[in-house]
Amino acid sequence: MRKLMGGWIPRYGSVNALKLWARLYLLIWLAFAQFLVNAFSEMFGVLYLHFGVGLAVLVLAIMNYRDLKGTSAPDRVKRISKTIAGMAAFDGLLGVSLFIFTGTIRWTINLLHLVVSLAVITQASSAATAYDMWEEKEFSNIHG
Repeated sequence: MRKLMGGWIPRYGSVNALKLWARLYLLIWLAFAQFLVNAFSEMFGVLYLHFGVGLAVLVLAIMNYRDLKGTSAPDRVKRISKTIAGMAAFDGLLGVSLFIFTGTIRWTINLLHLVVSLAVITQASSAATAYDMWEEKEFSNIHG
């Protein structure tokens, strides 16, 4: 458990106490939970839970990018992380717009919302794996 937890930073609270690699993987699981919440939210009448988990994905993506920026990780991982935060923000805007539009436009926005959500989860997986491999120095022995 000690390896999982970083130092306590009072200003950001307990989520920031997780080490960066753990938060990168947490983003994947939150994005996945978003699909499950969406599948069951209308059935149980908790549609706003989808909004809450989506907001958590956005905040975590921004936190991850901000903290990844301060490391010496490869620039590609930093760019992917920046893109994830942008896609999460765009996906949030698409989600909010679903409350406004109806008909064919709503169907199109809903499809785009799904596609961007899938892109977030795949890019989050890519960034987490790449950062984890970089941090463990798994690339150093490839050509050695």
